Amino acid sequence: MTAQYLSFGALALVTLWSAYKVVTARLITHAALWMALSFTSVSGIFLMLQQEFIAALQVLIYAGAITTMIIFAIMLSSIREIRVEPQEKRSIGQRIRASGLLAVVVGLVFAAFMTYVYYVSEIPKEAVPDAGLLTVRQVGATLFTRFTVPFEVASILLLLAMIGAIILTAKETE
Repeated sequence: MTAQYLSFGALALVTLWSAYKVVTARLITHAALWMALSFTSVSGIFLMLQQEFIAALQVLIYAGAITTMIIFAIMLSSIREIRVEPQEKRSIGQRIRASGLLAVVVGLVFAAFMTYVYYVSEIPKEAVPDAGLLTVRQVGATLFTRFTVPFEVASILLLLAMIGAIILTAKETE
């Protein structure tokens, strides 16, 4: 095994473990932090694929902005702890076996579907030339010259949505 395979395996395990912890964390703030780790490890996978721009966007937008927004929403709301009331009392071993069996079944269905997609799709055997692909500089120039008005309208809509969320979650003072 090469170092690249080992690095991918490590990043994949960190991504899967942190995604699992997002769902199973008792404190919602811990779930948000596990989500940030998951986003960051996905950006590492993009770096391994030599997609530096996508990796940077993953860190800036998801690990940075989205996680910060979720943490602020948690702080502004009064939710501090996720309480899951079990339907019936089961032992820890029964819960682990049930969730493990479900995870194996879902994983096998997903693997079968991805194998089907792999064999049905027509994946090129050779590298496709870069004819017609835009660089990051060209995308930025187009965004800030030709699409300036839609870009500004989108930013104003996002600002209004953030202000609305703050107003909706703000506690009224007596």
